[in-house]
Amino acid sequence: MKRYIILLVVILAQTKVRGQLNCELFKDDSECYKACQFYNQESMHEQGSYASQKHLSDAIGLCPTLSNAYFEKSVAFLKRGKFIQWKELMDKAVELNPEQHLSDRAWAQFAFLHNYEEAIKDLIRLTEIKGTPFIGVGQNGDYDLRMVLALSYKHTGQQKKAIEIIETAMADKDFYVGLYDNLHLGILYLEDSKLEKAVESFQNQIKQNELAEAYYYLGKTYLALKNKSEAALNTNKALKLYRSNRKMFSRYYQFTDQIYEQDIIDLQKLM
Repeated sequence: MKRYIILLVVILAQTKVRGQLNCELFKDDSECYKACQFYNQESMHEQGSYASQKHLSDAIGLCPTLSNAYFEKSVAFLKRGKFIQWKELMDKAVELNPEQHLSDRAWAQFAFLHNYEEAIKDLIRLTEIKGTPFIGVGQNGDYDLRMVLALSYKHTGQQKKAIEIIETAMADKDFYVGLYDNLHLGILYLEDSKLEKAVESFQNQIKQNELAEAYYYLGKTYLALKNKSEAALNTNKALKLYRSNRKMFSRYYQFTDQIYEQDIIDLQKLM
């Protein structure tokens, strides 16, 4: 758990730095310099508020090439489910600075819109631009973007390709270890009938980050292995953890492979 706390601190620090621009970079352009100051003042207000959005609109009006302003302005629309407005702004941010904002657009396509084909396109393009296996971390800090790519392939019915991407990524020394990586890999193994590998992955998940989902899918795997006693034991643990709020959760979207209490109850009925 200590490892994940350290990673979270790093992500929060990166987010804070990213939210503020160095306005000295624009000192040779008075309009963009002033726009940068408007942009930095936006963080003083609640995200999506009138004052926040006005600062960003003023920044765009003064400096139409300030990609960060389009991105930040788009976030409020994304969280409110106004996807048309979000996409107009996000597309402009990507047009101005694809290396910086393709990952943002891909993450939103994946997590909010479930438009997995577009997420795949953006992540492949970003890989081509960066020219390195590691292309960044998802906007919420939970995933190496290669995991997002793999899960997008899973959602398009390409499980074997998803497994290949995850196995290759996990072998990379630069792989960013997320909170749910072994869970997702285990489920892919389960779906591909690689039951022993699935068990190993779920056990690794439990060691790293104990979740109701890990015990639930481990229970399903043991049921597939005809081991009803282990299946029942792990399913009961899943229900206990779920009711203790040790589960996947986001205020804004549903995680891939996230479960609900009724899923666990339905599995218990099969024991």
